Amino acid sequence: MPYRLFCLLMAAVGIQAQQTPSINDTQIINLTPGLATQCGFSFKFDPMGNAMFFASLQNCFSQNMAVASGYKMTAVVFSPSKKVMNVDEVQRKGYAIANTPTRLVLRSPHNAEETYLQNVAGVPMRVLSTSTFFEQKWLVTRVDATAVCPTPGAVAFTPEVITWYMPKHIDPLFSSDAFTMLEVYMGIDAKRLDTEEMAARNYSVLVTEAHIIVEIPVGAVGGYFKSHIQDDQYFVTYTIEPMLELLWIEEVAHEDTRYKVLFPITTPPMARPPQVRNLPPSVTGNCDQENFHITVDYSNQEPFFVVLVGKRLLNHELAQQYLTEGDADFTITLPFSSPDAVFESVHSSSVRSRLDVALLNPYNNMTIKYFSLACSFLKTLTECFSNGTMTALAVKVESAPNLNPGQLTLSDPACGPTYSDDRFAYFHFTVNSCGTTRKFINNVMLYENEISLPDELEVKLNATTSSEDEYQLKVSCYYVVNITRTLAFLTRPRDNEPFAETGTGRLMVRMRLAQDASYNTFYQEEDYPVVKYLKQPLHFEVELTRSSDPKVVLMLDHCWATLNEDRDSRPRWNLIINGCENPEDPYRVVFHPVVADARVHFPPHVKRFEVHMFSFAEDAVEPRGQVFVHCDVVICDASSPAGGPCSGQCVNQDNPKRGQRHVKDLFEEHHLYVSSGYILWV
Repeated sequence: MPYRLFCLLMAAVGIQAQQTPSINDTQIINLTPGLATQCGFSFKFDPMGNAMFFASLQNCFSQNMAVASGYKMTAVVFSPSKKVMNVDEVQRKGYAIANTPTRLVLRSPHNAEETYLQNVAGVPMRVLSTSTFFEQKWLVTRVDATAVCPTPGAVAFTPEVITWYMPKHIDPLFSSDAFTMLEVYMGIDAKRLDTEEMAARNYSVLVTEAHIIVEIPVGAVGGYFKSHIQDDQYFVTYTIEPMLELLWIEEVAHEDTRYKVLFPITTPPMARPPQVRNLPPSVTGNCDQENFHITVDYSNQEPFFVVLVGKRLLNHELAQQYLTEGDADFTITLPFSSPDAVFESVHSSSVRSRLDVALLNPYNNMTIKYFSLACSFLKTLTECFSNGTMTALAVKVESAPNLNPGQLTLSDPACGPTYSDDRFAYFHFTVNSCGTTRKFINNVMLYENEISLPDELEVKLNATTSSEDEYQLKVSCYYVVNITRTLAFLTRPRDNEPFAETGTGRLMVRMRLAQDASYNTFYQEEDYPVVKYLKQPLHFEVELTRSSDPKVVLMLDHCWATLNEDRDSRPRWNLIINGCENPEDPYRVVFHPVVADARVHFPPHVKRFEVHMFSFAEDAVEPRGQVFVHCDVVICDASSPAGGPCSGQCVNQDNPKRGQRHVKDLFEEHHLYVSSGYILWV
């Protein structure tokens, strides 16, 4: 029976696991080359001289926790010699043989006596073919297994290219000629490469009717050169370890087979007459808020390299767009969102992006210099609008290479992006839709949603990437219940004195109507509309809340009354102009001082004024019926030089120059505004 069919039988009946060698903490085993091959270990140095140790999960010293099933491994028959050995003989010959309830492990050196060479489609391959017998009461089970490995004869060399030939139909592994090749992957050092990276390295894989042909340029990225001296001559060899992974299905048996081979290749020694050349290029870089800037300095030497930006060579078209040349250097300027850069991570207010640059030898693609620059770029990924809508930008990060941003959704899977491409997904939605949640925190409403893949796509992505990390991006909006604005405070220096800029923050201002001149009791929201008689005074208090900075001062700039809630409506009765009472008002505003008490901890944060509503010089019509009072206020830094509306609030005194202060344009864009509830005059 074919090997794969017996694998299914093994899974069903559960074969007895053989006892493997064990080791305790006090023993030291001398790992000879023979024992390493038998037990599933390997050891080598990387190009930088670092030791690399590899161990199979099924090595001799791993602990097998399988449940025994009553099967006993009794004999192994090697083909084509039909030589029969018991398990002890097999192990004494230097083979490793073991089993679990679902797997048979047989390990052999390439040059073992029982292996043989077979020419497959003109390619010499080394083959090991066995039949293993298991016994149980009244039952004998045979498992046929075959391993096929390429030999050095499968490779051809030129000074420029390595060519590796693999048979497409590996005869010893097939039970018929009718099959379909489902997958062909190439990799380096056991890691698969995508087509884009293969193209950047100039690798190629060609599938013909009889062969799978891999071509690798000598000196390509992924391998390394090593120097040799022979008979006082200088030689180099180039070493690389490509991988092929194949998946096919046989049409008769309807069974699939996955075949993977890691094949270290070293070129024959190549003569390299020594040459001394002074080519010391240096690479430096920095970032601004939008771009990467990479500078390559080649010190007045003729540039002897080509430039790889990300995964693309810097060709004439890219150079015209992004490159600025100097006398002995050039600078590449790329946006942080360029497809040549990769996004490493995403945060609430920034994106961390990385740009990789390599200088390559144009003749053999050997890396001369490698440089990587990663920066965090301040970007607003979530925006909140006063009309109750939110926007969010999801970014494809390096850790999710197979993510399709167009498949991302909000918490409600029916809410997909309004725009997407291969790197971004843009969402636009209202706070009462798409599964958005809301919670109250003091005077703040917090709206939250989440961008992720639907469950079925998340499972598929994790299966493809061999990762359990989920793609999730939380988006949040804070809405302050009362009026809020973001302010930037600037201080101006006196001559030759140092000064500092105050940072930005979120402040809140409220206006309340007191029940009397004591300012101890205030009308509540449920008390409106408040009914007042003509000539009856109104006592207003404007307060900066949620701030404990004693250097911050609240100033009233303009206050006025309107007949409806629209602060810009007409007619309009001016009460306070440029911080002072309206000089043309026969019933002028009265400012009341504020002192600290149990409620008011910072008097500069509070302003109080009294209004007698009767008539106004600019309009003889008395404001009867519904009236609203509005104020523009300015937040000032008490430690900064005075200017504009921060010069100080007017006091009540007979001064003909009152109301003459002018508001400077600098402060007009930093005004806050508040309005009262409506007041009914009778």
